[in-house]
Amino acid sequence: MTKAQVSTGVIDSWNDDKGFGFIQIPEQKQQVFLHISAFASQSPRPQSGKQVQFTLAKDKQGKWRAEKAQLLSGGSVKSSRKISSKPNRLSITVALGFFATLSISYSLQHTPLWLLLYFISASLVTFIAYGWDKRAAKKQGWRVSELKLHLLSVAGGWPGALLAQQWLRHKSAKSRFKFILWLTISINLALIYLIHRPELNTVLS
Repeated sequence: MTKAQVSTGVIDSWNDDKGFGFIQIPEQKQQVFLHISAFASQSPRPQSGKQVQFTLAKDKQGKWRAEKAQLLSGGSVKSSRKISSKPNRLSITVALGFFATLSISYSLQHTPLWLLLYFISASLVTFIAYGWDKRAAKKQGWRVSELKLHLLSVAGGWPGALLAQQWLRHKSAKSRFKFILWLTISINLALIYLIHRPELNTVLS
């Protein structure tokens, strides 16, 4: 792929409420981000499965996005997936359940107060970072890199990341990103398990 290259592909997923989706280019593994602003003002609304011609360009993070897009005439191609606008209740339950469990554990004097406050603070910072990145994506401003978002999750902000994904509908469609996020959650839960071992609990309390 080269800059300003004209390509054609199929809209693999489209969220009409949010005005964005992803294009799948034939014989290419990487998908291309597509925003409603890439179309002319009087262009028909995009739909999953529609063929589209566009110009490839890179955003400030070096990721491919579509510009000067136009729908091609002809039938639709069956889309492999569709972005859901409904929050994932499991993710919300896991995040809120984690806070509830820590609170109960603290009330029973099994968890130190600093640990509860730390996860709340880290989650708040992470939630704000997701909100900032979503706002920047819409206005094509300075983005928060995926690496930094994952580092915030590793540092204990993963409950805030889960809530931000579902309530802000940001970073909730990329399978690779979600896989890494759940990996950071597993790491955090393993560390909490170690902290709650009797020999360490006495030292940290």
